[in-house]
Amino acid sequence: MRLPNPKLTARMKHFIDNALKGQPLWDICCDHGYVGIKALETSQFSEVHFVDQVPHIMERLETLIKQYWRIKPEHKYSLHLLSGEELEMDVHGTMLVAGVGGLTIKTIVSALIENKKLHAKRLLLSPHTDEKVLIQYLDDADFQKIYGVTEKILMPEGKRFRPLYILDLK
Repeated sequence: MRLPNPKLTARMKHFIDNALKGQPLWDICCDHGYVGIKALETSQFSEVHFVDQVPHIMERLETLIKQYWRIKPEHKYSLHLLSGEELEMDVHGTMLVAGVGGLTIKTIVSALIENKKLHAKRLLLSPHTDEKVLIQYLDDADFQKIYGVTEKILMPEGKRFRPLYILDLK
């Protein structure tokens, strides 16, 4: 297996910088897992949860963590092979959802709220598409009773600028 280079973009570093230290970090739709891996390496989080519904992504990530990245035993992590909205565990700490569309982010967040599983103090949401769908959801009065946007940042990534919404529990 070819070892990927887990370099983080400035945007990905910003995710880690804005996650709440000493608490769990949930990397939803984790894809290659680079953000979660770097979060583990920093030892700043009580545990890191990787969530993705694609079996080969999670199998590869587990192999890489165990064989190549040499994550220390004290670094607690869990891999969850399912869609973010299907999580049955309570989500605490910081929840990151990035690299997917605003509709997908809305679906995940709203399902977790509806199922009373979302208790994260901070949400980091960074859509690649459908930003208007996410904005409408974040502006909803019922949603605003639970979370408030504390910051919106446009982060450069290649030739594009990607939004990052930082929300805190009220």
